[in-house]
Amino acid sequence: MKSLLFIIALLLSPFAAQAQRLILPDVFAVTGVASNDTLNVRQAPSGSSTDIGDLYPNELIEVISLSDDSKWGQIIWQEGNGWIAMRFLTPSPLPHFPNSEMPMRISCSGTEPFWTAVIWPNQMFEFTDYSGANQESQSRLIAQSTTAMGMQPYSFAFTAGEYTGLLDRAECSDGMSDRTYGWQLRIINPSLNGLQLRSGCCQAAN
Repeated sequence: MKSLLFIIALLLSPFAAQAQRLILPDVFAVTGVASNDTLNVRQAPSGSSTDIGDLYPNELIEVISLSDDSKWGQIIWQEGNGWIAMRFLTPSPLPHFPNSEMPMRISCSGTEPFWTAVIWPNQMFEFTDYSGANQESQSRLIAQSTTAMGMQPYSFAFTAGEYTGLLDRAECSDGMSDRTYGWQLRIINPSLNGLQLRSGCCQAAN
């Protein structure tokens, strides 16, 4: 019996170690699927759960979190979330800001008033405010980034012109859909009425 348990432990340990090393959310490529086949998106983390969609070979998808057994990854799917089998995924990590753990190619939005922001791989921060009669967009170079002490690599801060951003790997709801996001962004910037603070949800940009 002990020998059998030892063999099972050896078989499971590589996957368990890989799952432990994963820092989510992050991006993965669909692999191990035949060119004429697709990867099923399930409603729940189970092969018997309802099929709600399909991903194609080599398609990139952001995984937000893992199931309790680490065999399934939660993704944003349409107006909600879905689950895909991790054994068909290969890490394709987001780019990082130079000399920093902060990921880039992140798209964010918030409401009341509505705004969008993108952290681009070229180190640009693009912010668009839709609260006025005309939308106003600003692009600023990200001058610096840092990782929160004691929280690596889950919380980050950056400055881009007059904007200060706080980006967290954290569960987030936009309040408008059934989606659960894996990123939260808070933006601080000065205005004629003092400091403005906005908070919104993010996902990996296409």
